[in-house]
Amino acid sequence: MPAQRNAEPVSPSPSLEISRRFDAPPQRVFDAWLGMEWGQWLPPGGAQCQLTLIEPHAGGRYRLTMSMPDGRVVQGSGVYREVVRPSKLVFTWFANYNSQETLITVSFRPDGAGTVMSFRQDGFPTTELRDRYHDGWGGTNGSFEKLAAILARVAR
Repeated sequence: MPAQRNAEPVSPSPSLEISRRFDAPPQRVFDAWLGMEWGQWLPPGGAQCQLTLIEPHAGGRYRLTMSMPDGRVVQGSGVYREVVRPSKLVFTWFANYNSQETLITVSFRPDGAGTVMSFRQDGFPTTELRDRYHDGWGGTNGSFEKLAAILARVAR
C-alpha cells in the first residue's frame, strides 16, 4: 500500500480590513457608495473617475473608468451580491490592471450621530497588492479621506 502524503495546508489569500468612523448617519454613508457620488471619492489623489453604469441591487452591475495622474486608464467593474440598506454592501471588484477579482464587504453601524464603517476586501493574490489597496482606500488622500470630506460638506 502506498504511503499517504499529508496535503499541504492551503494558506488563505491576503485580506484587507479597515474600520473608519464618519460624522454622518449610516443611511448617508451607505448612499455615498451607491450613487454617482461614489465616483467623486473613489479614485486616488489626482485621479478622475467616471461611473458608466451603476445598478445598486443584488445582481446589479457597476462599471467605472479612472484616469490616473500617470496617464494610465483603469477599468473597474463588478456585481452587487448583497445590498441591505443601510447596513451592508457586498460586491465584487475587478480591475483590468491585475486581472484578479476580489470581494468587498462593507457594513455600517450607528455610532451616536455618526457611523462606524467596517470594510473588508478578500481574495488578493499577494500581500503587496493588498498593501497597495490599503493605501488607496485608507491612506493619506485615500478614498475614505475623500469620503469623509464629502460627508462633512453635506453635513454643514
